[in-house]
Amino acid sequence: MSEVVETAAADPAFRAESSLYLMVWLWLVLLLVAGLAIFVLPIPRTAGVVIIFSIAAFKAALVLRNYMHLKHEHFLIYLIVAIPALFVVAMAIALIPDIVYRHHLGG
Repeated sequence: MSEVVETAAADPAFRAESSLYLMVWLWLVLLLVAGLAIFVLPIPRTAGVVIIFSIAAFKAALVLRNYMHLKHEHFLIYLIVAIPALFVVAMAIALIPDIVYRHHLGG
C-alpha cells in the first residue's frame, strides 16, 4: 500500500494536478474573502450585489472546470449548461420592465 502512495507522490503528473487543486482552492478562499469584504466597503448596494454575484459565478466556474473536470469534456456539455442559463438571463431581463413599473406605482 505504501508503494502505491510513494509512486503516486513521485509522479510528476500527480504533483502537477495536486498543485493545480491547491491553487484553485487558494483562489476560492481569496474570492470568498473578497466577497465578504464587499460588505464593509462604502459602495452602493446595487454595485455590491453585482460584484458579489460576479464573484460567485467565477467561483462556480472554477469548481465546475477543475473539481468537476469539465475542462476535459466535449463542447456539447457546455451547450447543455449554457442554453438554459441564457434562457434564465433572458427571462430575468424580460421581467425588468414589470419590476420597474410596479416599483414606480408603489406596488
